[in-house]
Amino acid sequence: MTRVPADIADWAFDLLRCPESGDALRRDRDRLVLANGSEVGRIEDGIVRFPVLVADDNVRIYRKLGGAHFWERANAGYAMSALDTPVYHDFLQDVRPASPDGVIVDVGGGDGRNSRPWLEKGYRRVVVVDATAEGLARFRTRIGKDHPEWLDHILLIEADARRLPLKAGCADTVIAVESLFYLNDDYELGLRQCKALLAPHGRLLLSERDYEGGLLLQLLYQGVAKMIEASHTRAVVDGLAHEPMISRCFTEPELIALLSANGLAVQSVQGISLFSVVLGWLRNRQLIGDGDAVHLPAVRAMLGKLGREGRMRRCHIVVAGLRT
Repeated sequence: MTRVPADIADWAFDLLRCPESGDALRRDRDRLVLANGSEVGRIEDGIVRFPVLVADDNVRIYRKLGGAHFWERANAGYAMSALDTPVYHDFLQDVRPASPDGVIVDVGGGDGRNSRPWLEKGYRRVVVVDATAEGLARFRTRIGKDHPEWLDHILLIEADARRLPLKAGCADTVIAVESLFYLNDDYELGLRQCKALLAPHGRLLLSERDYEGGLLLQLLYQGVAKMIEASHTRAVVDGLAHEPMISRCFTEPELIALLSANGLAVQSVQGISLFSVVLGWLRNRQLIGDGDAVHLPAVRAMLGKLGREGRMRRCHIVVAGLRT
């Protein structure tokens, strides 16, 4: 008989903490409670859910959309997500824990685009935090169908990146891919939350929007006026026209200085190529046709190389550790 994995793995309870106080939690049926019995969170369908209290417009829109849908877009040919996903997976190698029992935390991990590779490589403690349970549920459902044994090795948490409900110093690896820049004025708050999770030897991988890449994105999708506006405000608009999402962008020196000011030592800065923006835009305008599919493997190889060596970036990819 096939063993059915528990809804929440036992190892999860060593990591979970109250997002407000940092105190340890215990389980009372489907409730997570403090020592005094007061409820802090709940367990629903294999997902640990904490209140997402900071309901700014980005969070509201994101939750309305049901979270990230990278999984569906990751196989859509010349779509930007499809082009970038293999590049991100290559960069994950730079922050691999030495032990398969090392804790990996994916902040803003959505529907598991950058979490599944860890499970495929045999890592046994992978935590995915996202502001909406819907994307996490889709990830859990796919795993349950394909590899039910992996359910023992994941912890799925609905929570706000500004209030991460995890034990300080618990993580060998923390990744935050295209998530913290949506916090805008609260960016440093989210950054400090990620930093607090790092073990002394731990490494943080961040992907943050590049300033010039953001300007090009505005030009192609929003027009000249919005590009000029973004050049002054550093606010990049994407998403649906009637419900735009706003994000922050950085030059490389600005980002390095910001991480240093928050106690992080930058170990490397590379990136996601700006060409993925252009190729995605051309695809949307049907200027890349079916005949170009034959070139897709070569394009992906080129983008992987440019991620390591190129200077025209859509996003910066930074690896950092605690400053000693």
